[in-house]
Amino acid sequence: MASKSQNKKDAEFTGDHQLQTPAIECPFTKLATEAFLVFDALNNESVDVREVGTIIRSLGCCPSESELQHLVTAMEGEGTTQFVTLQKFAPTVSGILQQKRFQSATEDLILRAFQTLDSERKGYLTKKELESSLTGSGEPFSADEMEEMWTAIKALRFPTDSDRVLPSDAFDYSLYAKYMMK
Repeated sequence: MASKSQNKKDAEFTGDHQLQTPAIECPFTKLATEAFLVFDALNNESVDVREVGTIIRSLGCCPSESELQHLVTAMEGEGTTQFVTLQKFAPTVSGILQQKRFQSATEDLILRAFQTLDSERKGYLTKKELESSLTGSGEPFSADEMEEMWTAIKALRFPTDSDRVLPSDAFDYSLYAKYMMK
């Protein structure tokens, strides 16, 4: 019968993957590892750097593209290998989860952001106002991203207030903020 210390030294099995690392004890490391292994198609404890954002977001984190690029650069190590190993990914992402970094926005925060864009306090934004705000500064949306967002907004069937008529190229951002949280 193996001793407890021997069991800790043995490789852990997860699905089709045999991890070369000791048994995982931290629940955050376990979550990060499980998410990583879903994308490890070659079963070699590495993933393409283009998958890292998807993996991190699948864990409920919402880093900006700039933040994500910094994480990938740190996880790649020396040179740019175009791959991230589980050995570097798990501790980095475990720390992110433990610190509750990159949490998604609340409905109230989203509503306040839209209100900031609505300088006239109309309660709605037009397509032109939204595009101007989201493509002009910060991490600007591309034309394709803007079109995709606008298509999604217009496809939603929001309840209408009979006393209020919006321009055809506008949306009620308070309803959209509620929808985003569903």
